[in-house]
Amino acid sequence: MTERTPHFSGPGGGLSHSFSMASLADGSEPPISEAEEINEMKSLREMGDRAMQIHDYQDAIRHYNEALEIDENSTDILRARAMAFIEMGEYRNAQKDAEYLVSLEPDNAQSYKIQGIALEKLEQYIKALDAYITALDLDPDNSDLITNHIAVLCAKFCDIPYSVLDRIKEMDPYKKLSEVGVNLFQAKKYDICIKVLETSQKFQTNQKGIVMRVLLTLANAHSVMKHNEEAINLYQECLGTAVATHEQVYQTKSLVNIATLYLEMGNTHQALVFYEKLLHLEGELREETGENGDLPDFWTKELQCGLRLNLSIAYKTIGSMMYAERYARQYVKLIEMFNLEGHIRSESYHNIGMLNEILGNFKEALNNYTMYLKVSKKNRDKKGVAQAYGCVGSIYAAFRNWKLSITYHEQSIAVAKTTEDSKLILIANEMLADTYMVKEEYGKAVDYYKAMLQACIRSDYRARSMAMCKLGNAYREMKDNQKSVAYYQQACNFAEDFDYLDILTMCQYSIGCIYQHSDNMMNLEQARKYFEKLVPFFESKIREHEDEDTYCPEEYYNQLEDCYDGMQSVLSKLGNKEECLEIAEAYRKRSLTQIPGYPSSFVYHGSQSERWNVDRMCRVVDQQNALVLYYSVVGTRALVWIISPGKGLMRFYAGKTPDGTPMSQMLQSYIAEMRSSPDWGNMQNNCENRSLPPKNLDLTYIRRKNLKLAKAENTNNNSVNEENDSLKSARKILFNLLLAPVEDILMKIELNSHVIIIPDKELTHCPFSALQDWNGRHLSDRFHVTILPSLLALEKVVNNELNQLKTHDDINFERSQSRRGGLEKVMAKVVMTNASSPSGESDDSYNDVDLRKVSNPRLMTSRQGRTSTNFTRGFFSPGENNMADELDQMISPMSNGIISPSKNIPPVKSYNTAALYRSIVGSPSPVEKMLHVHTYSTLTTRTSTGTDITSSTQCIPSYQQISSKEKCLVFGNPHFPKSLMLHGSEWKPNVNDMPSAKRELQSVASYLSTDVLSRQDATKDRFIEEAPKATVIHLATYGCWKEGLIACTPNSDSTTENLPLPSSYVITASDILSLKLTAQVVVLSMGYGPNRINEYIDNMYRLPSAFLEAGVQCVLTCMWPVPDLAVEKFYFHFYHKLQTGAMVTDAIRVGVRKVREDDRFKDPYFWSGWILVGKDIHVNVCQIRHSLLDQKLDNMEKAVEENSGKNFLNPKTSLTTVPSREENLESLQKILGQLLHHHTSQPSVVPSLIDLLDSSLKRLHTEENNRQTSILPMAIVQSRGGLNLLRHLGFHFQAKGAMVDSPYVVYPHWNNDDLLIPIFDALRAVLEVSLDGESTQSVYEMLPLSQDHISQAVDLLCITKHAADIQLKTTDLSVRPLWQNIKIRRMLTAVGFHQIGLLLNFNKTPEKKRLLNATLQLLLSVSAYKSQILLYRLDVNLLGKPSVSKASFHTDTGKLPTLAPIILPRNQLRMSTPWLSRAEKADEMDEKVQLARSKSDLDDKFKGHLDRAKTWHQVTVAAQANESLDKYGRPKSTPPKVKVIGGSTASRNRIPIKREPLLVIPEVDQRRDYANFVLQQRIENIDVRHKNEIMKLYLPYIQGAHN
Repeated sequence: MTERTPHFSGPGGGLSHSFSMASLADGSEPPISEAEEINEMKSLREMGDRAMQIHDYQDAIRHYNEALEIDENSTDILRARAMAFIEMGEYRNAQKDAEYLVSLEPDNAQSYKIQGIALEKLEQYIKALDAYITALDLDPDNSDLITNHIAVLCAKFCDIPYSVLDRIKEMDPYKKLSEVGVNLFQAKKYDICIKVLETSQKFQTNQKGIVMRVLLTLANAHSVMKHNEEAINLYQECLGTAVATHEQVYQTKSLVNIATLYLEMGNTHQALVFYEKLLHLEGELREETGENGDLPDFWTKELQCGLRLNLSIAYKTIGSMMYAERYARQYVKLIEMFNLEGHIRSESYHNIGMLNEILGNFKEALNNYTMYLKVSKKNRDKKGVAQAYGCVGSIYAAFRNWKLSITYHEQSIAVAKTTEDSKLILIANEMLADTYMVKEEYGKAVDYYKAMLQACIRSDYRARSMAMCKLGNAYREMKDNQKSVAYYQQACNFAEDFDYLDILTMCQYSIGCIYQHSDNMMNLEQARKYFEKLVPFFESKIREHEDEDTYCPEEYYNQLEDCYDGMQSVLSKLGNKEECLEIAEAYRKRSLTQIPGYPSSFVYHGSQSERWNVDRMCRVVDQQNALVLYYSVVGTRALVWIISPGKGLMRFYAGKTPDGTPMSQMLQSYIAEMRSSPDWGNMQNNCENRSLPPKNLDLTYIRRKNLKLAKAENTNNNSVNEENDSLKSARKILFNLLLAPVEDILMKIELNSHVIIIPDKELTHCPFSALQDWNGRHLSDRFHVTILPSLLALEKVVNNELNQLKTHDDINFERSQSRRGGLEKVMAKVVMTNASSPSGESDDSYNDVDLRKVSNPRLMTSRQGRTSTNFTRGFFSPGENNMADELDQMISPMSNGIISPSKNIPPVKSYNTAALYRSIVGSPSPVEKMLHVHTYSTLTTRTSTGTDITSSTQCIPSYQQISSKEKCLVFGNPHFPKSLMLHGSEWKPNVNDMPSAKRELQSVASYLSTDVLSRQDATKDRFIEEAPKATVIHLATYGCWKEGLIACTPNSDSTTENLPLPSSYVITASDILSLKLTAQVVVLSMGYGPNRINEYIDNMYRLPSAFLEAGVQCVLTCMWPVPDLAVEKFYFHFYHKLQTGAMVTDAIRVGVRKVREDDRFKDPYFWSGWILVGKDIHVNVCQIRHSLLDQKLDNMEKAVEENSGKNFLNPKTSLTTVPSREENLESLQKILGQLLHHHTSQPSVVPSLIDLLDSSLKRLHTEENNRQTSILPMAIVQSRGGLNLLRHLGFHFQAKGAMVDSPYVVYPHWNNDDLLIPIFDALRAVLEVSLDGESTQSVYEMLPLSQDHISQAVDLLCITKHAADIQLKTTDLSVRPLWQNIKIRRMLTAVGFHQIGLLLNFNKTPEKKRLLNATLQLLLSVSAYKSQILLYRLDVNLLGKPSVSKASFHTDTGKLPTLAPIILPRNQLRMSTPWLSRAEKADEMDEKVQLARSKSDLDDKFKGHLDRAKTWHQVTVAAQANESLDKYGRPKSTPPKVKVIGGSTASRNRIPIKREPLLVIPEVDQRRDYANFVLQQRIENIDVRHKNEIMKLYLPYIQGAHN
């Protein structure tokens, strides 16, 4: 470097006296000025630049160095030098200069660009890329050049050919980076790809295709890098863009990748949501390509098959086996359709076979496994063959075909050994061992479980721990508890070490079940610890499956029951009787509340807070007068508690079997002995079959057949001690076991006292009433015995009895209020708060009244101006002075102190003496006077219903007979078609009469003086309609106790062309729970048959419990089939006893005694099976028959009044109530449901109604259209609901000439209720809904809905339609009420909703979308509060609460003391004080003015309606008349040939076929009268609405009217 010489600026330099800092700091030479330095640097820079131009980089760098010595922070020179270094190839120096530049100017893009070039030359490509990206961010205007650098740089990563690179350079920056990014992804440079593509996203572009490609590639890169959350977000962004542009390829790729990522993350539920969206996309593709068209190329066969397979696997993972089996079936069909072979085909059969086996479809599973075996053999797949053999063997084990099952399992083991696959050998041995466990050959099972353990001893620790656990199960069944516990402990250790929670739970459960039988305190405490831990676990698991609507293994329920039993067994041994009782009741409560449809507020979930304590139980018992015997059967013990009203828990006893035999086994044998018929052979002919086929009936028959063929004998279940029992009857043995321990307490209570027995398990089948004590007396002869499933049920029946008593009290109160013409009722309602008496009102309040604001100032002056005594006396004649004195005495205290000296009010002369006294002038009339109470006299003091009959000289008193609503329902003997659907398969019932049921029903109906509902009348809808009205219900039909089913005649006019579904003819327990019943007793004569000897009533009395929860007080039934003659004899004496009133148990006792006295039925089997479930009550059939007579008289009176048009007993109400909008819409919902239900059989009705409503709307808009006549279509005349709909909307009909069946339509003249447009939309929606049979049926069953449910359903459907990205859950507050409602849930399922875990998913196929839109339109049309806007867009302001509040909140209006309006009988509005009769205050005056104006506006409004109605009718009648004149008024040209009716002769005129009969004068008059009647009806309707609106004006001023 040359020595720098000082350089000074010339004399003209402006900086001659300014020195640079560098020169001052040097000090060795004279300082130079800053101006000189700048000029020097500029000169050096120019020299360096010239050197660069001639490529003399060495010289250029020298000049740049000299310049930098002057100012080392000069960025321009640093950039120039860095470029020179790059040109010279000194990249390291260039990198240093670039880094220094970046530190000086971090926002300069050129610096980063130079840095990138230097780093690129140094092959530091990652850092170079970062530098380029930063430069691009800082200088987007120079993006083309910088992206070229990026493209060239990235080409070195992925070897992009030069030709491609040249083509990329010609693209715009966004596309350039996207292409580079795609190439980087293909080269597996995923981190660099992410950087480049994220950079490209900073550019704006309208090229949606490139945007989607970038998003997809970027998401794929994140996915490979395991950035799952980022990848899902990008895929969803790509999906949103693809949906908006209808780009189906990118939709498919995005959905597939999102679902795959969710599966990898373990979120199977979300994965299923996106797999379902793929199915929806396939539906759209199929709709676009047509039914037989080929799908696009990107929708490959592999994609279709893989989609179904993944759906099946995912649904199986979450436990939704029904959907898993459905998609597995579709997968198999696709495999067969595409003719795919190999392993994929065999596994498809294996998959669907496993699902069918889980669901219990063993026949289908056997077919699937057989195909699996066949295909595996064809493919020479030994592993598949071995597994298929094992699967087929398992199915034959389910069929109890032991020989075939063991043969197949042995073949499976043999083939597995040839493969030398340890896992396959393990599975084969396990399956054979499981079969031996089911066969109860536990020794052989142990051998194969040990072989299983040996196969996995060094490899699979999970299988090893499972083998140990199963060995423990086998030794436990062999009663070798020591070995069993040892294996369980080893399995526990493995499970704890490797976190196998399910195996650990299974082992702890098994150990607890073993330890509960121990007498060692430590073992008992350990068992208790395990059970306390397992009960919440199983409860939570079961609740999770129920909430998610997934398959719950039966083992969970069984193990939960065993845990509750184990807790009771342990607590009973520990002497904790109270907690033991709490546990017993907790399980009963849980079992009872798990009945589908049970009120959710009572459902027990197993938490400690929900468990009843003993004090609570005693309080329940104290509410009634019966002694409670509470039983529990656990292990080898039978526990009994005695709870007495007022005394609490009196005793606890634990009975034990003598030889350690399970108590349930011993009880079962004795009860079976009691219920064994002595003449079972004749029962086939003497007992009618009334049993519905249960689920899996075919499987039961197959098992029975195979067991019979194999002659399998169960020798382990007959270990009952029979040494001394042979000398005792089963009744006495059971008495000694169950009742003898508490006999001392029973002996102390009075005979015929009430005893409630709460049995458990096998004891639910025990005929307690027939048990004999030591003196040979039956329990039913000593006490009134009733049965209940739990104390919760006892609380319910006590409440039912209280409700029944309250109903009777309400009737008696209504009757008392109806006496004296109903005056008491009226006087109680009228509250005269607005009318103040004159004496109670201080006159001081009128001193500050402004007379200018008073309607009648003279009233004020008459109040304040007291006439002088002389005037008063002068006013009367001398003979009237006494009266004047009296008036003076009356007025003086009222006027004292009122007149101020400053006011000189002249006296008012009047000839009306009443005007002198405000107590007379302005006083409100007493209610008694307005009601003419003083004129009433009693003619009859008491009628049959407790009312009286009065008369009056001034008015017509009201007479109302308050009849009891009691009635009887005798129902059964249904009529079935040849085939029905039941339990998912076809059932062919007996289509003939049930002769015994028919006789029974007719006899019972005669006892109860009622009619029988049978055959075609015994439909499900009819039962649901009639049951809530009945006091006594007797059912004789088909039924099923185990599943809680009652069969009826299928509802008429099924909407589907297929076989009737169970929902149309089967009454379930949930259907009963949805009713509000008031019956005292329900008799169930059903559910048994001669061929169903093992048919028992279920342990929790499912059907009786449902009736009790619905409001019934007790249920009578029999526990086993009895000969029809014995049944008829029992019912004869049972109902005969109830004729004059008796306790139900007394009637049962009489019926049983009479059956027992018959020599044919002496055996206890024939009479001991009758039980009463519920509370013993008093029933009086004679009283019910009396109520029926009263009701019949009421109906006759009503019919006479309707036919005559006269009111004989009571005057017509002066103001008819106009239905509210909610009431109108509820009525219209019922009609729309009928139209929808019958649309299949009457398809032209709804279109005709749509045309009529469309015409009506046009006529209202353009009155000229009303000059055209319209004929009512014949389809509507013959329809069910069509005419009712039109009448409801204001249509009338006028006969056309002589034709009555095709009348003119008289269209409504107004749309006052705003119903025409909503119903028009609703009918169009009905047409769309009717295209789907399942939706039609579900919507019909759902209607009518409450407005709350409609609002919630509209919100759900609207969000689903307009905001598909919002993921709803079944636990959401707005969704839960809908999903828990069985009918609404059925509708939503038919529309396309289904549950995935807790997620609520919608099937967005084109068909389901149309169905959802139609359902939404229908619900919006019948909603009183939701806007139609929600059909077209989502407005959050319209969601949630109704747009208009349902409650009519009255504003804080003032009072009108000077009017005091009241409502008198027959809805009469009266003013206690006439208008302008009292002076009012200013605020009241304003209120009255506002009221008067509102009334005037109403009058004007309805006057306009009245005028329009008259004009409308005139135009309509004129149009009809003109049509007739056009027809008859002009001469007719006779055609040359006319067709006539055959048979005419010379003496008989020929009659043309088309001749229309002419109206005679009476018929013409009749038509005219009817036309006038139509007009009068419309006028009356306007008048009623007018009066109702006026009433609404006054209601705020009447206290009590708001309520």
